[in-house]
Amino acid sequence: MTTVYDVPADHLIRKVAEELKKRQEIKPPAWAAFAKTGVHKEMPPENPDWWFIRAAAVLRRVYVDGPLGVERMRSFYGGNKNRGSRPNAFRKGSGSILRKALQQLEAAGLIAHDKTGRRVSPAGMAFLDSISKDVLANPPAPVPKRVKPVAEEPKKAEGSKKGGKAPKGEKSDDAKGEKKPAAKKGEGKKEKTDGKKPDA
Repeated sequence: MTTVYDVPADHLIRKVAEELKKRQEIKPPAWAAFAKTGVHKEMPPENPDWWFIRAAAVLRRVYVDGPLGVERMRSFYGGNKNRGSRPNAFRKGSGSILRKALQQLEAAGLIAHDKTGRRVSPAGMAFLDSISKDVLANPPAPVPKRVKPVAEEPKKAEGSKKGGKAPKGEKSDDAKGEKKPAAKKGEGKKEKTDGKKPDA
């Protein structure tokens, strides 16, 4: 039987996020558009669907490590904070995001909450295992890497580049056999006489 442990985490999370979009219980709060995921971050997430991806990742984490609580999840989703000239320091992730994501997953019936903490429910386990089987049979296409556009340099006039090659079909002056006269040594200096003293 195929389980969560048999497929790559990124493939599974992407597929689960697509399925969670279809559920009415899972929806981003109003502040999700401009909230950071922790104090260690400088900017909010760029992906507009980041809430569903985080909910899918949380569901998988509860499946793998459950039962657990919000505080342990905060440690997992934390990171290093840039403190300028001082050394970086670890900071925990946002507890509000994780708590609300867990509450929504609990309302959807995918997570059960008891005295020991939050654990995946039988329905949530069946949901994840069925998606794992589908991912194993049909893996998703790889995510294209974001490439920063490179600004093109303005073209310079021909001959302005040092050591630049002439266009095809056109030979440079040196290639035609016309050699430039070499500069004579001592040119510009006083010419030497043939041992005769100049007339006084």
